[in-house]
Amino acid sequence: MMRYGIARFVGSWVSASGYRLRIKKVRKDRASVDLLDPRGAPIPRSYMKGAPSVKMIARYDDYNGTFEVDLWERGKEFILDLTHEYNYELDPKRREVLVPALTRYERDRFLDEYYSLFGPLDHFVRRKAQNKTL
Repeated sequence: MMRYGIARFVGSWVSASGYRLRIKKVRKDRASVDLLDPRGAPIPRSYMKGAPSVKMIARYDDYNGTFEVDLWERGKEFILDLTHEYNYELDPKRREVLVPALTRYERDRFLDEYYSLFGPLDHFVRRKAQNKTL
C-alpha cells in the first residue's frame, strides 16, 4: 500500500537488532515517537537525566521529505533522522523501511558516547497491521 506525506512514517517498525519505533501522527507536520530497546522498554537518555525515549517530538517537512525526531530538547539538535524507502535495496527482501541516522552539531562531540544507547543503526521494517502489540 502506497502512503504519502507523514503517513509513510506512521506505524510500528522493528529493526533486525530488535529495536522498535512507534510513530503516531499528531498533526500534518508533527508526530510523537517512541523508541524502544529489544525488550520493548524505553531507553533512558542519560544526557537528559534519564528521560525515557517516549513521546519524543518529530517534525516532518513535506517539501524536503525529511522526518526528524528530537532525541534531546528542541534546539539542542541531537536528531534521529529517518528516511523512508519503499523498496530498500539493502534489505534482503527489498521491503518498505525507515533508514536511521543520528545527527548533531559537530561541536557537541560529547554526544558521541550516547550513540550506542540507540543500538546499531539497522533499518526498521514496518510491522504487520494485524500485530497491534509492539
